[in-house]
Amino acid sequence: MTFKRRVYKGIGITGRKSSGRLHFINNKSIDSSDKTAINVGAELIKLENARKKAIENVWTIEKNAREKIGHSEAQIFEIHAMLLEDEDLNDAIENKIKGGKSVEKAINEASEEYASMLLDIGDEYLSARASDIRDIASQLINALCDNTKNSKKTDTEPYILVANDLTPSQTVMLDKEQILGFVTALGTPSSHTAILARAMNIPAIVGAGEIDKLYDGSFCLLDSLKGEIIINPTEEEIEEFNKEKDKQSKIAIEHERYLRSIMNKPAVTGSGHKIMIYANVGDVTEIEPALSNGCEGIGLLRSEFLYLSKSTYPTEAQLFSVYKDIAEKMDGRRVIIRTLDIGADKKADYFNLENEENPALGLRGIRLCLERTDVFKTQIRAILRASYYGRVAIMIPMICCEDEIIKTKELIEKCKAELRNESLMFDEKIEIGIMIETPASAIMSDRLSKHVNFFSVGTNDLAQYTLAVDRQNSKVSNLCEQNYEPILRLIEMSAKAIKKKGGWIGICGEMAADLSLTQSFASMGIDELSVSTPYLLGVRGKVSECK
Repeated sequence: MTFKRRVYKGIGITGRKSSGRLHFINNKSIDSSDKTAINVGAELIKLENARKKAIENVWTIEKNAREKIGHSEAQIFEIHAMLLEDEDLNDAIENKIKGGKSVEKAINEASEEYASMLLDIGDEYLSARASDIRDIASQLINALCDNTKNSKKTDTEPYILVANDLTPSQTVMLDKEQILGFVTALGTPSSHTAILARAMNIPAIVGAGEIDKLYDGSFCLLDSLKGEIIINPTEEEIEEFNKEKDKQSKIAIEHERYLRSIMNKPAVTGSGHKIMIYANVGDVTEIEPALSNGCEGIGLLRSEFLYLSKSTYPTEAQLFSVYKDIAEKMDGRRVIIRTLDIGADKKADYFNLENEENPALGLRGIRLCLERTDVFKTQIRAILRASYYGRVAIMIPMICCEDEIIKTKELIEKCKAELRNESLMFDEKIEIGIMIETPASAIMSDRLSKHVNFFSVGTNDLAQYTLAVDRQNSKVSNLCEQNYEPILRLIEMSAKAIKKKGGWIGICGEMAADLSLTQSFASMGIDELSVSTPYLLGVRGKVSECK
């Protein structure tokens, strides 16, 4: 049966066009049981087992997201892992179990109460987090049921997905070969689902209101630029839509072809300044995709992945094996290994770190490493040994003063002496750098530059500490995107300081991928931009357009 033409309006996310048949999924609420808990102790054990399994699943999704779209977007799932360990939410679930609810019902009710509270506040950013709460609740329910719920149809015909809402984990697991686009009744442009849709370049519209399910299977035109869905369009509309879509596609293909043509050429501005295009990676699986997109080196290897994925401290042999593998795969290209940056939003249980009132300002990065020198020495020795097999550099995070880098370099020298005594080979001239990610390090950059070969600006933390904005607080996190001037001044100050001493400077935070800032970085004389793999080609192309 064919129904009449109908137009729905929402908020376009990616600006892309798509057409196909609609496929509805029902995910308005989380499945839960109405049974009364018979044994409270047994239900609490089920909850704890589900929580552990859900955390494992979330880290698997995080890894999948890193490989698909890069680390910045994958951090959404790091937040989900933290929410699964949130004491307030877990206490709320446990209290409902102790009150006679089944674990399924307790999860459902507690998460919905929390999500409804966020929605009732009426703030767009907090409302968008309701989807994250529902996502982790869904992860818990799926872990209880040993269920890997997805939205796939049984047939193979591609389709446009329609849902009340999509959680971030559902979004990142969408099969782009099967999904032509999606439309949700709820959602905002600032939601994690919208952020992921942009990163995955999926035609998407959110906040379209509830679409009549009678249109399941109907043909539609989805225009993410206009935020418009036309169901059962006229022949004239289809013809005009396809013309516009073909034009859009040709422009995109030509641009992609151009970027591929310069992929292995130096990124040089019009004035002749060369900027190295490096990749940010989280583990060895990201090396090949980065190389295939023209990365000239690794500007940030997040070494904590070897700690967060284990239940005990990794050994020197384990660390060395991975670092050596990466160095060899990079075949002479520079690999900058950031030393352990555990603390704040990244924790491993076996470190037994105390809860801190303000962990972002607490025992993290180099502060923790200089307190746990046994752990730090294990990592430094492994990095030094790997440097014999490639062009490896050491980068120290969270530096605030000279004393920290002096103590770090003394420890590095001790490790070198030990390796010499053990007849183990390493690069005697290994580069040492620090991250500029606090206002203190930028202000003191003239003094710090005397001790290192390079600076790398971590703009995420630099923005957070300079603007007094908590990046994990969705109510204010947007301020980091609206006030670049103070950050740019600190970066320029640091660039002048390190260049005066004959060193070089790179940027490895999210701002490195912001094409609206590329000209500013080029004008400052920034030597290297390190970004997630999906942004490598675009940044290289933008550099070539700079003056």
